[in-house]
Amino acid sequence: MKKICCIFSLFFVASCASNGSVSQWQGEPLSRLIEEYGTPDTFLRLSDGNKVIEYDRETSQHLAGNFCSLTFIVDSRNQIFGAQKIGNGINCVAY
Repeated sequence: MKKICCIFSLFFVASCASNGSVSQWQGEPLSRLIEEYGTPDTFLRLSDGNKVIEYDRETSQHLAGNFCSLTFIVDSRNQIFGAQKIGNGINCVAY
């Protein structure tokens, strides 16, 4: 399981290199993220002490592409070291 988590983390960090505005969160504390976006929709603690935090925003127009998913990887010191934004709807504009 630990090996899978490490592979996931490395893949995620590598895929986040060009995620526009969410990449500005790298190095920021988790507390600042929560102050900005509120309570996460999904929170997963990994066996290595890292956390996966996700915010999902969608409307009834989801089929029209009006959705946004923000995923953050947070280390054991509560510092963000990976960020990814998926979606192309109006819900992603504010992010």
